[in-house]
Amino acid sequence: MKHRIVCLVFVLFVAGRESHAGGFSKLPISARAVSLGGSLISFADDPNTLFSNPAGIASLNSLSLSTSYTQLFSGITDDQIGYLSASAVANLGFVGNLGIGLKSLSSNTWKENELVGSYAQELFEFLSVGGSVKLLHWSTPPPAGRHAVPEDGMSKVTLSFDVGAQSLIRDIVPENDVRFGIFFGDLTQPSIAKNGSDDGKLDLKMAAGVTYLSRVYDYAVTLHYTVAGDVKRIGVGTEIVAMKSTAFGEPLQVLIRFGGGGVQSPARQGDLNGGVGLVAYGFILDYAFAHQTELLYLTGTHHVSLRYSF
Repeated sequence: MKHRIVCLVFVLFVAGRESHAGGFSKLPISARAVSLGGSLISFADDPNTLFSNPAGIASLNSLSLSTSYTQLFSGITDDQIGYLSASAVANLGFVGNLGIGLKSLSSNTWKENELVGSYAQELFEFLSVGGSVKLLHWSTPPPAGRHAVPEDGMSKVTLSFDVGAQSLIRDIVPENDVRFGIFFGDLTQPSIAKNGSDDGKLDLKMAAGVTYLSRVYDYAVTLHYTVAGDVKRIGVGTEIVAMKSTAFGEPLQVLIRFGGGGVQSPARQGDLNGGVGLVAYGFILDYAFAHQTELLYLTGTHHVSLRYSF
């Protein structure tokens, strides 16, 4: 029971108060994002960027697919809190890129689902823009138990919109690039309250990030900052190609990632994360482990993702 109470406190914390935000706004969407501090806002080589910044999908030049699964706090025995995401991006040539994504958060007492449709275009060699339309769904069952107060369960469906942009500076020094990203989420601030009350509006989310990419030494360093209502968060991360080889004539790579970050206000909470990636035969298998530094009674979370580009 103690574990369950702490877990529910965490879910409400990362989600913001129920009247202000859904859980998706603060939960990373892939193992790679987790190990890089929680966001892919200034990355452009991953279909999962459509969740962090839709402009990031503009640079993908082939059909790219991804799926991720997270088991939040595997030590919990009286609830199963799972988080699933999937994304796909198709390149349509000069027309631009189209993406679709799905996220689902589920526990015994709370469910969230999000369907995302994204479009992005490279306006110039150095500038990309993108936008997303999101169909959001929240639900909770009626209270159960001998002492529960009778009341109806909650179910709400609404729309929201995101926009973003990225800028790339090539060869800031030879064979080294810098990519900037900016993102605005839930522009219309829809309400999750069943009666549409302003108290249930989602916070406008604003984020900015920068990534330094070395093509000489095969590493990337990223920094991002996010504001959603009164919640401010900073994240940092590093990705390094630790090994390059071949297997049966196909390239093989091993990636090492580590990062972290934390909420700066109104309350402090930090995380330390690490992960690995294996690249082979067009597939990229990513794993990350996240440790919440303030939640002393719970184990960390395991994240697994699989990507493929045709």
